[in-house]
Amino acid sequence: MVLANGLTAEQQASVDRARAYAQELQDTVFKDAAEAERRRRAEESRPPPGTVNPGLLGGVDARNLSVLSRLYVGSINFELTEEHLHRVFSEFGTVHSVSMSKDPATGRHKGYGFVEFEVPEAAMLAMEALNGTMLGGRQLRIGRPNNYNVAVMQGFPPPPPERIYVANVNEAISEDVLREIFGPFGEVSACVLAPDLSARRHKGWGFIEFAQAAAAEQAAAAMNGLALANVVLRVRPSVVGGPLGPGMAALDEAAQVPQQVADMAASVSQSIAEAGPAGSAVVLLANVVGGRSEVDDELASDMAGEGLKCGRIVKVVVHIASDEELAASGDLSAEVSIFMQYAEPAAAAAALELFDGRWFGGRRIAARLFDPDRFRVVTSADTMVFIP
Repeated sequence: MVLANGLTAEQQASVDRARAYAQELQDTVFKDAAEAERRRRAEESRPPPGTVNPGLLGGVDARNLSVLSRLYVGSINFELTEEHLHRVFSEFGTVHSVSMSKDPATGRHKGYGFVEFEVPEAAMLAMEALNGTMLGGRQLRIGRPNNYNVAVMQGFPPPPPERIYVANVNEAISEDVLREIFGPFGEVSACVLAPDLSARRHKGWGFIEFAQAAAAEQAAAAMNGLALANVVLRVRPSVVGGPLGPGMAALDEAAQVPQQVADMAASVSQSIAEAGPAGSAVVLLANVVGGRSEVDDELASDMAGEGLKCGRIVKVVVHIASDEELAASGDLSAEVSIFMQYAEPAAAAAALELFDGRWFGGRRIAARLFDPDRFRVVTSADTMVFIP
């Protein structure tokens, strides 16, 4: 019997079986690929060992946490440096970065900058304590950057009312001692301090969780500003909920690196820093801004101000990609790229370590070394050039 399509029933059955097998194979391959991608992303987003960051451990997007952990600092004395600000703000928690906008004509900062902490609680505490205070003869103005949006906290795990954030803890005070100090306010169900895995000590801040919310409220009110072991404690309620992490117990879980291996690694790192990978002194920064609409006249000078920490900069170029570059899938397919040309390859290697993976304004920078000859060709027509 011949069907309307010219095939016999037996031939049609063979075609149907072949199609079903092809569809099944396609579905299997797709599922396997999707699962592999899911595992890869989960691995990349997994917080590093020893993390004490409830929001990050609770699955909050790191970019949103970065925005919540960043402060605008205005009315800064012109004699103060980034190091001064780092020292002042470190009292409230680990400072990830300090950047101050520079005047290209004078080389001095413009009286304002940005400070980013490791956790949002530190930013809130610093803003509450330092806004309006005098520093270097000027009254600081501290608030949120222009890109801050209250809606960013929507969907965040709510902070447990029983939990408080504690900062500026003397390095001699352990988790057990801190638990005993706060014990009189009520039963302490958890006490963790953020570990520094390399120095094998705590970072001076952490979280305490009580069995009752009333105890946490009383402790925050009574202990904030109290002198303990010659330093002033900084205490406030938590801002974002989520797991606390293991705290100092992570030091016991961390693998011990033999001294011989550590010395060899340090020697290799030093050799690479001195020579510079492939001898390049040019660093390409991508994902600093979302697009050309976010580029302003100060972008190049701002990046130079941060990059000068690594060595002498010849020039900084903001490159707006051409239509051909945007259509391509190469390393210049981003709409905006920033090039930093250093005087020495070792400085470029240091800048690569400083910028790669760093959060800036809610975006994670991707940095890599760039071929010097290609750099000259690519940027030959660019006009947004800053020379420190």
